[in-house]
Amino acid sequence: MKDFLDFINISEKEKLSCLPGSSAELADEVIRARPFSSVEDLSRVKDLSPQLLDGWKAEFEKNMEQSTAPEGDIPTTDQSPVDEPGAQVGGNRIRRILVRVLVAILILTALGAAAYFGIPYFYEKVLNPLESNTSRVSELADTHKTDIARLESEISALQDQITVLELRTDDLENSIASHSASLAALEQMQTVLQLNLDTHKNEMLAEIDKQLTLTRSLELLSRSRLYLSQSNFGLAETDVTEARNLLYSLLPVVSADEVDGLKVVISRLDLALDNLPEYPVVAVYDVDIAWKLLVDGLPNVPPVAVTPIIVSPTPTVEALSTQQTSPTAGATPLPGE
Repeated sequence: MKDFLDFINISEKEKLSCLPGSSAELADEVIRARPFSSVEDLSRVKDLSPQLLDGWKAEFEKNMEQSTAPEGDIPTTDQSPVDEPGAQVGGNRIRRILVRVLVAILILTALGAAAYFGIPYFYEKVLNPLESNTSRVSELADTHKTDIARLESEISALQDQITVLELRTDDLENSIASHSASLAALEQMQTVLQLNLDTHKNEMLAEIDKQLTLTRSLELLSRSRLYLSQSNFGLAETDVTEARNLLYSLLPVVSADEVDGLKVVISRLDLALDNLPEYPVVAVYDVDIAWKLLVDGLPNVPPVAVTPIIVSPTPTVEALSTQQTSPTAGATPLPGE
């Protein structure tokens, strides 16, 4: 049976098609299902019935008997006497030739079987996994390249945003520095004028002092608005408090037309201080209204339903000035300190 199984495993399509009851389609099915490890495995082939398989076995055995018949008849044929030297030499030569032919056929068969079974095995175990891995590596490389491009785009966008934020921060810090410088110059000028006012009691100097006080208050409110935009509520509250105290000191010296407007500004600043730091959004609204009234020059305002209650500040103006120049441990530090 092993010879029959080898015949099925290595035969070409033409030989399989010539078997009894076979066809080209059945031969293709057999070739696709090879190799077979036993005769029972042939039952896996579609349309190959047991009766047809028995016919194939019988045909194979018949062909094997025919191919070995001459070799078996050699001793029984009517030959010349064995003791004739020429006939004996000729018979030995034929046998050697037949043995060599059979050996060559067996070697070629073995080589063909090795090639026939080895090539599919090599293709299945080596080439197919290699092609699959190559395709997978290519897909991973493409995915990696796409991810790198996306990350580079996101990094570029973040860098642009950082650049914009840095520019905005620089602008805010420059504005705060400018207001701080203006406040320092105005405070110095007012100190000089107050000394002159104490000496000369001049109305002109008093008017200039009033205007400088209003200007300082306006600058303080402008700087507090910038601090509020930075969420620096501690420094914003300090500036609003100092501006409120400066404006309160002007109540005895401003004209009657400006008193009502000044009281409204002070009341708005009181509301802002009440809302800081818990409700900064509401405080910003009140600071903006007070700043706008100062910018407009304290215009006449309509009478309010409830007269604002203006109380004197607890700390003096000099104490607040000292606090501005030397902030306490609880105050929010200036940017850059």
